[in-house]
Amino acid sequence: MLLPTHKKEQVIVQDRAIRLWPWLDNQCVPEDNWGFGDTLQQPEWVAKAKGTKDGRVFIFGTGPSLATQLPLLHRLKNEDTWTVNRMAQWEELPFTPTYHSITEPGPVGNWGLYIHKIYDFPKATQRIAIHWFPVRAEGWLWCAKAHDDVQVRWEGWFGLGDSLPPLPTAWASPLTLGQLACWFGYKELIYLGIDTTQTGQAWDVSTGRTAQVRSILSILECADRARCQIEAAGLRIIDCTPGGRLNQEGVLPYVPLEEVLADGSS
Repeated sequence: MLLPTHKKEQVIVQDRAIRLWPWLDNQCVPEDNWGFGDTLQQPEWVAKAKGTKDGRVFIFGTGPSLATQLPLLHRLKNEDTWTVNRMAQWEELPFTPTYHSITEPGPVGNWGLYIHKIYDFPKATQRIAIHWFPVRAEGWLWCAKAHDDVQVRWEGWFGLGDSLPPLPTAWASPLTLGQLACWFGYKELIYLGIDTTQTGQAWDVSTGRTAQVRSILSILECADRARCQIEAAGLRIIDCTPGGRLNQEGVLPYVPLEEVLADGSS
């Protein structure tokens, strides 16, 4: 199938979406912060956070499968948890997140001065905005993200080494922020609610929609690259999303949440 030739717009073919950034140089390298040098680098708090955590962290999407796992989610109150985007809309969430993040431009208002309310989670212990210009919203920390032409599927997964450039996008917020979780020192990334569908949310399983159409094939490619590098580093990444596309496609290994919770070390 031939793609339309429209410039600077999102083009969707089945599960693939293409964002065009024709003015950016794809030859830039992480050592130069993807061509931005000192104008885009991680803030001091990120450097200090390296290796400060250990063990496992449960990283959440907002997919409809979470509604079926609600009885089990009550057992995560004493675990490190990381939510994203509009999760505060799900009033049934039975724990207070350790972290809450956004990783896309839509939630950010007035060049970083605020985060749109629907994407905020004020009760979270720590809120982290992962974005390509500094976020100065009250109560939020900022972590630098590369522009969206820099992607995990092409440039690799970061957070496993001695330095952390602006984070490449993994086309899905829970995956993108996983790099920061590795940087913090977590040894196991346990994913939930990453159904990777175009419809359905935890708070509206039948008609809820994503804010933007997902590029599902791009997400799959990024997750595959992530798993390869994470496992090569001796760490673990698993998916506890029942029926989730990432595990159904064989990209991430599936482990039922019941089994993970039965084994405290997962």
